Order: sequence, then C-alpha cells, then structure tokens
Amino acid sequence: MASNLSPDDLEDRLRVEFMDDARDRLEVMNAALEGVAKGTREETAVIGVLRLEAHNFKGMGTSFGYPTVSLVAHRLEEYLSGLKRLEARELNDAQTFVDRIAELVDRAEQPQVAETNRIIRALPVRYQFEITDIQISNVEIMLVTPSKVVAKKLGSELAACGFRTVTVSDPIESISLAVRVPPDMLIASMVMDGLSGLDLIRGLRAMSVTHNVPMALLTSMSLDNPALKEIPHGVSVIRVGEHFGDDFAAVVAKHNLG
Repeated sequence: MASNLSPDDLEDRLRVEFMDDARDRLEVMNAALEGVAKGTREETAVIGVLRLEAHNFKGMGTSFGYPTVSLVAHRLEEYLSGLKRLEARELNDAQTFVDRIAELVDRAEQPQVAETNRIIRALPVRYQFEITDIQISNVEIMLVTPSKVVAKKLGSELAACGFRTVTVSDPIESISLAVRVPPDMLIASMVMDGLSGLDLIRGLRAMSVTHNVPMALLTSMSLDNPALKEIPHGVSVIRVGEHFGDDFAAVVAKHNLG
C-alpha cells in the first residue's frame, strides 16, 4: 500500500507514473502530428490537442521533478497561441517541441541551469509576419503583463525589432521562469494583480541569478509621476503609446541589446 512506502519509494513511484503518463501523452501528440502530415486529421483539431497536452505538461513537469519539461511546454503553448494552420514549417517546429519533451522525460538526470538555458533558447520561435527583411537576434525579452491586448501589440513590436519575446501573464509564474532561464531583458507592466511590476523587479534584482538582467517598467504614467520615484536605480521606464518607440530604443541602446 502507498501508506507503507518510504518517502523515497513514493517519490520513485510518482516519477515512474509521470513517465508512463508522459509517454502516453507524447504518443497522442505524435499521432496527431502524423495525422496532419498524412491528411487524415484536421489542422484545427490537432492544434487543440497540442495546446491541451502542452498545458498539461506545463503543470505536470515541475510537480514531478521535471522543471525543464514545464519550460518547454510553456514555450510550445506560446508558440501555438493564435496559430490557425499547420503548414510544413509549423509541423516541423511542433515536432521539435515534442521531441525535446520526450528527450527530457527519458533523461535520468535533469539539466542544470546552463544546459536548460541552451535547450530553451534553441526552441523554435513563430513570427506572425515575414522575417526576410528583419535581422533576427538571439536576444530574448520577457514581457510580463496580464493584458492580452498589451501582450499582443508589444509582443509584435518587439518581434518586429528582431527580438525573441516570451510573454507571461502571471507575475508569480514569471519569477520561476526568469530564475530558470534568465532573459536578456525583462519588461513588466507597472500594474498587475497579486504582484506589481515594481515589486516583481525588486524581487528579481534581489536574486543573484537575475540581479544583472536589464529591467524596465511598462507604464502609462508620465515620467514626473511620484510613483515612479520608487523605481530602483538602473531600472528603465517604457511608456506605452506614442512614447514606446523612443523609450524602448533608449533602453536597447543603454544595455547594448541590438
């Protein structure tokens, strides 16, 4: 009985159960992708399957000692956001995500921070426009905002500048993501539920792994607003609206990001 198991035995059993469940889910994902390739499955239905399983893996990974699986699943979920078709490129990219999850599930030892960073940075990124005239850089910016409108608009603008953009709606979740895969820059909305952008930045700057990450607050406030006087030294302010382009360009130049 489970109640007679030692903590180590129980942990081992849970990990085995996770691996078995994960392989079943990966089989479902592989079969769905194969179905699209053969023309026997509808693209929209398969995108739904991939999104569901990516969401499941995102929650399961960290709970069962596979945090990098959660990170890959989060990137897959973001890749699929707003996706309507599975053309050859998208099929290949989706397969890459599935393959990375499969490799991580089968590993005896999970990767450390440096290797995790390399794995995540090598994952495909989907640009919602033609990139032939844009020089894509390996600079990754984490955008933390609960607003889907802001995320879509600014995410598109950042991508149009050639930056890899990771959007996170939950500021608490962003802490875990930033610590495991430190971005080259973090932009956080000033006003968020649960944790303000200012408090988020203060917390991340207090941690050694993210202390030196360039950070900026995204706000609609004017620069002379008293609330902005509490911003830690070195943290930039990016105003939304007509000032965004100039403010963001100044931040990029300040930190030599591109």
